[in-house]
Amino acid sequence: MRTRDSGDCTMNSGSCLSASTVAFPTVTGSSMAMSAYSSSNASAFPASSLDTQLCFPKKQDKVKKRVIWDIEVAEELQWKGWVLGKEITKNLVLKNLSLKIQKIKYRPPKTKFFFTVVPQPIFLSPGLTLSLPVIFRPLEKKEYVDQLWLEKAEGMFCVDLRATLPCHKLICPPSLQLPMCAMGDMAEAWFCLENVGDLPTFFTWESPSPFQMLPTTGLLEPGQACRIKVTFQPPMAVIYEAQATCWYGEGSKQKSGIQLQAVAKCAQLLVSIKQRRPEDQDAEGFQKVLHFGTVAVGCTAERQIKLYNPSAVSAPFRIEVAPDVLVKDQAFSCPTAHGIVPPGEKKFVSVFFRPETLDVRTMDYLSIVPSGCASQTLLKVVGFSRGPHLSLQHHCVDFSWVNLGTRSEQCLWMENKSDCRAYFHFDIDCQESVFSIRPAFGTLVGKARMTLCCVFQPTQPIIYWRRVACLIHHQDPLFLDLIGTCHSESTKPAILRPQHLTWYRTHLARGLTLYPPDILGIMLRERKLEQDKNGALMIPIEDSEDLPAPQYPLIPSMTEYFFDGTNDVAIFPPAISIEPVEVDFGACPRPQDPSPVPLCLMNHTNGKITVAWTRRADCPFWVTPNTCDVPPLKSTALRLHFKPPHPNGLYAVELEAFAVYKVLRSYNNIEEDCTVCPSWCLTLQVRGHSYCPGLEHHIPQYTLDAPKLFPAVSPSEPSYRSLLLVNKGSMLLTYSLAPKSSLDISLRPRSGLLGPGAHKVLLTYTYPQGSSWKQHVFYLQFNSCPQYLKEVTIQSREEPLQLKLDTCKSVFFKPTWVGCSSTSLFTFRNPSRLPLEFEWRVSQQHRKMLAVQPARGIIQPNESFTLTWTFSPLEETKYLFRVGMWVWEAGLPPNTKPSATTHYMLRLVGMGITSSLSAQEKELDFGNMLVNGKQTRMLVLLNDGNCTLHYRLFLEQSDPKAVENGPLALQLDRTEGSMPPRSQDAICLTACPKHRSQYSWIISYALVSHRDNKAGEKQELCHVSLTAVYPLLSILDICSMGSAEGITRKHLWHLFSLDLLNSYLERDPTPWELTYKVPTRHSTSQIPPVFTALKLNFNFGAAPIDAPPSVVLLALKNSGMVPLDWAFLFPSDQQIDLELWAEKAEFDCTELHQMRVQDNCIFSISPKAGSLSPGQEQMVELKYRFNKSSWTVSSLPAICSSALIASRCSSRCPMAGRFCSIS
Repeated sequence: MRTRDSGDCTMNSGSCLSASTVAFPTVTGSSMAMSAYSSSNASAFPASSLDTQLCFPKKQDKVKKRVIWDIEVAEELQWKGWVLGKEITKNLVLKNLSLKIQKIKYRPPKTKFFFTVVPQPIFLSPGLTLSLPVIFRPLEKKEYVDQLWLEKAEGMFCVDLRATLPCHKLICPPSLQLPMCAMGDMAEAWFCLENVGDLPTFFTWESPSPFQMLPTTGLLEPGQACRIKVTFQPPMAVIYEAQATCWYGEGSKQKSGIQLQAVAKCAQLLVSIKQRRPEDQDAEGFQKVLHFGTVAVGCTAERQIKLYNPSAVSAPFRIEVAPDVLVKDQAFSCPTAHGIVPPGEKKFVSVFFRPETLDVRTMDYLSIVPSGCASQTLLKVVGFSRGPHLSLQHHCVDFSWVNLGTRSEQCLWMENKSDCRAYFHFDIDCQESVFSIRPAFGTLVGKARMTLCCVFQPTQPIIYWRRVACLIHHQDPLFLDLIGTCHSESTKPAILRPQHLTWYRTHLARGLTLYPPDILGIMLRERKLEQDKNGALMIPIEDSEDLPAPQYPLIPSMTEYFFDGTNDVAIFPPAISIEPVEVDFGACPRPQDPSPVPLCLMNHTNGKITVAWTRRADCPFWVTPNTCDVPPLKSTALRLHFKPPHPNGLYAVELEAFAVYKVLRSYNNIEEDCTVCPSWCLTLQVRGHSYCPGLEHHIPQYTLDAPKLFPAVSPSEPSYRSLLLVNKGSMLLTYSLAPKSSLDISLRPRSGLLGPGAHKVLLTYTYPQGSSWKQHVFYLQFNSCPQYLKEVTIQSREEPLQLKLDTCKSVFFKPTWVGCSSTSLFTFRNPSRLPLEFEWRVSQQHRKMLAVQPARGIIQPNESFTLTWTFSPLEETKYLFRVGMWVWEAGLPPNTKPSATTHYMLRLVGMGITSSLSAQEKELDFGNMLVNGKQTRMLVLLNDGNCTLHYRLFLEQSDPKAVENGPLALQLDRTEGSMPPRSQDAICLTACPKHRSQYSWIISYALVSHRDNKAGEKQELCHVSLTAVYPLLSILDICSMGSAEGITRKHLWHLFSLDLLNSYLERDPTPWELTYKVPTRHSTSQIPPVFTALKLNFNFGAAPIDAPPSVVLLALKNSGMVPLDWAFLFPSDQQIDLELWAEKAEFDCTELHQMRVQDNCIFSISPKAGSLSPGQEQMVELKYRFNKSSWTVSSLPAICSSALIASRCSSRCPMAGRFCSIS
């Protein structure tokens, strides 16, 4: 790093990176930015995304100085920007840093181009400086180099003199370490490119992929530095090292390089469900399912998923929704389309469910896709929609009869059984009708009741019946029958009762309502009609084979509301009709009254009908004549009048008229009660306004909750939706259906008036046609002004009975062993909005070889369904199957044939082959093994065939014969499994023999059918053997020395009882001996108890006191097949150490004698313990000393033990020991 001088620039080169550079990440927005940092004292640049060149000046270079023998002097004097023929002088500054006077001599430069004053001694006082002028005189254009030597008493040193030509020179850090980055993500870092030359310099960067330099080209003035951004976008998770080259200078022949280093890793994201519910599925290895449960239509539910990044790099991700779902039909949404999860952190992502269709099961799929090659997670989201559930206490309100001029009231309640808020309104103009309902509109919260008050105030002495529809947002309408009879002093019609309505509906289905009661009475007397068991009239059945009398069908409420006879299509032909049913007077400014509008009233019955209009006194609309009679099958003309009472006002009402057979005006005309026919209610929608031309109508303030799609329905069935119109203003609001609306959509009510804060429910329907989406557009005009037009667009389509099949309608099975089975998954999806039922039909001849699970089922809308095909070949050949699948609409009644089906053919290809298993080792030998020891070996199975094999292993012990129901000495860690083709599998065999013997087993296998889980014929796989042994220690020889030297070997063999000892060591151990490897310290007594089965004596004989010790040498040999440990244990080796306070205060004679023998070391054994490999021998010395302490007979019990050392493991086996007691 260069040092500073007294320049006036604001930044030195230390602000750029001249050493190895390391980048540290900083997050900016949704991508990762990096800021460069140097290990030197450089300042870090702020993280930004500048892609353009950024240049800034740097401070002038400081003159580098050094201190030599207390003299501070510059290392070099440099001349730049010189001109031929001119002298340039620079001062060489000398400073005395010592506390004494320094004497300095100097020599002039050797060349004639540099010179100074006449050399003379310099005396420099402490702390003072001296400037020595050095003059440079160039004669030609080249570089000059010389030296100025200075001399002190301590020695000589020099200062370099250099004159350079203007040149291009750019410098940058030698290396740049970028931070770790995830595949598919981008990391950024910066470094400085400095122009330390004397000329403006153009530069161009060459960078290898996946690195990129920005800017790639630029111009740097002398003394300027440029910040270079390095971007790193790795395509693979590897370590990247690359050299980036900067070309500059004349012809771009000079270069500077920087070594770029970066590490790319594969990001991971673990997806889980936050606050998991019982119906959710969040298990690893299975598809994750997020259940929203049941949500009200129009409401929004939120749930969250947790994204955890366990990797060391940030994990960018994106969330994708199924692309082929119509945007308007997406009930699920995820605002977080993409994001980044920092290393080791969690991020919660919200998923919202807002159903728009009533009573449907909605399903969709969200894909959480990490960057790079990491596998994506498919999240299945499921939700159910529900709406309000309003019901009425009664469906008929009977006011019985009232006198003219009086009124009657009755109450009933309405209940909302759902927990959703319900918006409702009764389709009746209560101010212009003899019937009124309070409230006529409103909202009802979930699980609540509301009391309705119904009022009957007749204006004519006739029979009244009106079927009022209660329109509910997101629910089919309800109907309330209002009936009553009005009597006057002169006119007393028959009283209408609810039973008459039941008979009327039956008569309507049988076509008898078009006849007046008097004709029906005559036909009943003449037996042309008869009564059924319910009292209704019917045509007599002459033949038993004739069809029974028709009954009133169950009509859906939506169908009844729209097809009530006011339109061109009706369920039953109307008895009386009026045209037109809707009148718009338009603009009727005062003072002139508009012309009356003619009406036509048509009687379609065979009797005379009386029509009476209901009129309020202050109603601006009325019909004349108010009452009229219409002959059978005739029509009559009426006039509709409009007189607005106020200027600049809106007027809209529903006029009401009741038509009744004239014969019913007196109850005396009725002979049979069953012939009474209720009245028919006629309604006429009229509207108009009194705004003057050019006067602006008041601005409507409203909200309209309109759907985007019609719900899915069966083919040729109408589709219905509801709309909610709310008047948000403080003035009246009128609406009407504009004439330019689509003709293929119907709306009711077509017009109406809403008071401030009131709402109305509008119902619309259409017949979807075609499998492509079709737009239905209608316009609502508000306040009778063409400017206030609201366009409503609803789409519909006829749902196709189609499924999307994967794998090009083909399924391929892997080669399968004959007698076994293989499976293959097949996925298809339901792109429609209707649940579909499917059935696979496999021919009878192929059912033994081909099966599918499930063969029949229901696939929900937008659901992906995966089923499993099972292939079981019967012989070694190739198979080709063609299987059909039939699809039809789900939810049909039992034993109902679907009206339309779709057929698909699936091609399945498989091949049956034969194969077998083999073992890598046909003979598996455990070798010699200690009884009760445990050893494991791996049995490697090989499948060299081309098919997967499911196997079952069998183990048979051939020698020795296994005890019935007893455990075998060889165990397999598993006996069943499957092996892919050309693979191997390892079975762990564990041997634990219980007896000394030669063991052998036969392992065989049988291939198992995957279809019925039956095993085939057994086949031998391999043989397993082992030899179970005990450690065997024997005494080979014995000899004596010292005082016992004269004892013969034979006699010595007898004194030490070696024959008995050897015979005992050859026997099987007792159960007590198998407990420990060596006896432990088990007694607190000075004489521990002896539990060995064998007790024998080692007799050293007798000798005088102070005679040489008797020494006996025993030759021990490991005669067995396994290594062993041996040891001689004295009583002190078996005694538990006690504290002094716990020891006995008194000892008996035997204990004192034994303590004396041990304390005086009368008996000794060397070595006392050792280890022997099989066949190895070892000499043991037993010594008895004849001293004053042993003047009598001395004895000391000892235990000789031998135990196995596990030769195949690192740990010692604590089993199988032999012990004998020696005295």
